[in-house]
Amino acid sequence: MSTSSRPRGPRLFDLPHDVKKLLTIDTFKGNVSTDDFMEQISTNLVAQMKDHTGAAAFDPKPFIRTFENVLDELIQLRTRVQEQCDELENSAQIVEHQYKQDIADMHNSFKDVYRSYDNLESRIGDVGNTAIRIGEQLETIDKQRSRASESRDIIEYFMEFQEGNSERLSLLCEGGDEGQLKAAIICRRLNAVAKEVDTDVKARIGIEKFCESFEKEMLEDFDRAYTEGDPRVMAHRAKVLFEFNGGASCVQTYVNQHEFFISNKKIEEMEELRRSEDNLDLSNPNIPPPEVDTSLVKLYDDIRITVRKEANIISAVFPQPATVMQVFLQRVFAQSIQNHVELLLSRAERYSHLAYLRTLASTHAETKRLVDNLKFYCDKEAKLTDAADASGLLTSASPEEALDRCMNDLFVPYTEADRYLSREKLALNELFGRIIAEFLNYMQERKKNSARNQSVLTRTLNQISASTSGAMLYPGAEQHTSSPISTNPFDRGFDGASPTTENANLSNSNSRNGLMNDTGNLVTVDDDGFKLLSQNAIMRMLNIHAESIVRCMELSDTQDLPNSILFLYSVLLDFIGIKYLDIALDDVIEELGSKAEPDTSCFPVVSTTTKVLQLMQKHFQTAVLPLVVGSPSVHRNVLGSKNSFMAALESKANDVLRKELESITSWLKELLSLQKRNDFRPKDEDIIMMSMGTQPCVQIVDFITRIYRAACKSLQGKNLETFLFNIGQKFHLMLLDHFKKFYVTPTGGLLVTKDISKYEEVIQMFKIPALNDLYEMLRQLGNIFLVKPEILRSILSEGYLARLDPSMLYPYLEKRVDFKSAKLDRILGVVDENAATATPADSKAQRRSLFVNENTVLKEMRKNYNRDFLNQEFIAAFKN
Repeated sequence: MSTSSRPRGPRLFDLPHDVKKLLTIDTFKGNVSTDDFMEQISTNLVAQMKDHTGAAAFDPKPFIRTFENVLDELIQLRTRVQEQCDELENSAQIVEHQYKQDIADMHNSFKDVYRSYDNLESRIGDVGNTAIRIGEQLETIDKQRSRASESRDIIEYFMEFQEGNSERLSLLCEGGDEGQLKAAIICRRLNAVAKEVDTDVKARIGIEKFCESFEKEMLEDFDRAYTEGDPRVMAHRAKVLFEFNGGASCVQTYVNQHEFFISNKKIEEMEELRRSEDNLDLSNPNIPPPEVDTSLVKLYDDIRITVRKEANIISAVFPQPATVMQVFLQRVFAQSIQNHVELLLSRAERYSHLAYLRTLASTHAETKRLVDNLKFYCDKEAKLTDAADASGLLTSASPEEALDRCMNDLFVPYTEADRYLSREKLALNELFGRIIAEFLNYMQERKKNSARNQSVLTRTLNQISASTSGAMLYPGAEQHTSSPISTNPFDRGFDGASPTTENANLSNSNSRNGLMNDTGNLVTVDDDGFKLLSQNAIMRMLNIHAESIVRCMELSDTQDLPNSILFLYSVLLDFIGIKYLDIALDDVIEELGSKAEPDTSCFPVVSTTTKVLQLMQKHFQTAVLPLVVGSPSVHRNVLGSKNSFMAALESKANDVLRKELESITSWLKELLSLQKRNDFRPKDEDIIMMSMGTQPCVQIVDFITRIYRAACKSLQGKNLETFLFNIGQKFHLMLLDHFKKFYVTPTGGLLVTKDISKYEEVIQMFKIPALNDLYEMLRQLGNIFLVKPEILRSILSEGYLARLDPSMLYPYLEKRVDFKSAKLDRILGVVDENAATATPADSKAQRRSLFVNENTVLKEMRKNYNRDFLNQEFIAAFKN
């Protein structure tokens, strides 16, 4: 039976007092150590045992009794604790249930409160609406009462005027500021009534006279206060007049009498401007656009000072300052700015399209800055805003809107539709045509005795002359002077240097047409005197076009800017491509087809085309692309135009080089054909004369050297390498065929090797390894004409010759005059397999069919035949 369940009996021994104190709930709160607890209840027993040390043995009974009693007490304690826990749980459940019930009751109570508040709010809303309706009704009734009272007063005043009596209204006018304000309102209403009532002429006339006298008196007071500088009186009179007739007469008086519009100094400045001459630099495209006209700058500075001052006065004096400032600004633009701008533009238009466009752009930019300044003065400093107008007589825009409208009205006549772009095209045609016409005149003069391409030149010149002055086509008849060096980056050459540019003074006759007498537009590019446009001329054209783009950014609307840029770029492409480079390239192609000996004029033309295309690409990326990239359709169109332009010129430049290569090849053949039959069978005195090579060789070396130098000046990189490689390769094939045609003596072999050495030397200038290998093989081939018969075996088994089939070398060996006498075919083991059956007529042809006997030298040559070192090229060359 367990200790916890055993029956509790009477205790024979009671627990000590200190042990009973331990058997409480407080002892077991927190962390309790069992060992410490056992030690505490056993302390007295251990002490008692120490006192009875004389006992025979350890007595466990006291410990057992104590532990049993402690265990019983602990069981009872646990029972009491469990009962207390049960009671507490029951109490907590009851309290929790009561709490939930209270929460539910409170929730229902809150719902009731909410419903009460909703009802109260609804009732209050109904009361408010009722109050509003009552207020509106009261307001309506009050207005009706006021209107009735005012109507009664108006009728009384009107009846007094019928009787010819206006004393009461006059007394009201003399009743101070408040009386004058009331009189202004009554006069306005009486005037309206008099206009509606046509039957009583006497009253209407009396009212009109009184109103006129009243307005005149108020205006005189306002004028007097304005003259005396009394803003308080001005403000009161302005308020009265605004109540009387909207303040129109007051505003007009203020604006009309302003010193800015009636100053004698301003009138004198305008007269002086009419008599002055325009700045001639405006018509010179080689000089950056001059600054804004000084007279316009001075006028705008005066306007800034005046508006800044008047903005503060207007805001302090007038009840509707925005309206007054709007009238003032409109007067400034209509009277001062517009007249000045029209005068500047009409004066510039007499000189040139460029002067007109430069003046228009600079004026537009300066006016835009003025408008921004005036907006700041009106909005940030004076804060001009109109007060609410209960009478509804005034309607006005803000000063910012008025300034934008004035700016738009000022320049719309010059920029609307295609007016500006038409002017810009005329200017570009004039300036580009002035430069291009010199080249076209030169080309026309060059072809005046030939009908070739004459129609194209004539048509192009007619197109240019139609848009510019006819005097432009004959620049040599004009006088020229030097002008300063332009600081614009577009006026630099292709190599980045800043060349000296010569500009022309304007004579009275062509100044009015805007024509500049540029010199140095043409430069000679080869020894034959062929001329092209100079680097400075191309740079000037790009500079002119860049300036037109800047003007377009200033004068075109944002949404129209991409299309405008596309339009201007098409003009540049037309002049650079069709009217210049196309004609130059076509002329070169014709010349190459008509001359036996090719000249070197094609190289500068190709070089110029390449450099112009590079400049055009850079110009497109920096000046055109950023302005059209935001419009996908325009971007696609302008990119297509640019790519087509460049592809067409690149293709034509390639055609020029291809035609030049064909001409060079034909001329080399022509020079080789000058080789005499006995050049390689010379007499002793001929050797001395030909110590530097045969005559064709000397001519060919000179010709190739001249072509090489011209090509190096104009071509670069892979273009140069490919062009020179084609020349060297084709000439190599010609030489292989050339040396099959001539018999060679031992002494002539020296001339052969001398010629080949000269050819190899000139080709080595190309610095192309593949060509060096080809001509090294050719040099070794030339040695077979020079060496003695007994050495041929070693020569043919070494170097490049060892890599060739002996049958390919046979045509050269048989050209040795000692071929038969030295029995070279027997020495080399090469025989004619059909010699026994061949007839004399076809023996030469049958010698081409060879086979190799069991000769050690030729076996070695056959063995080396399969080596992969230019074998295929050599074989192809020999077969040709």
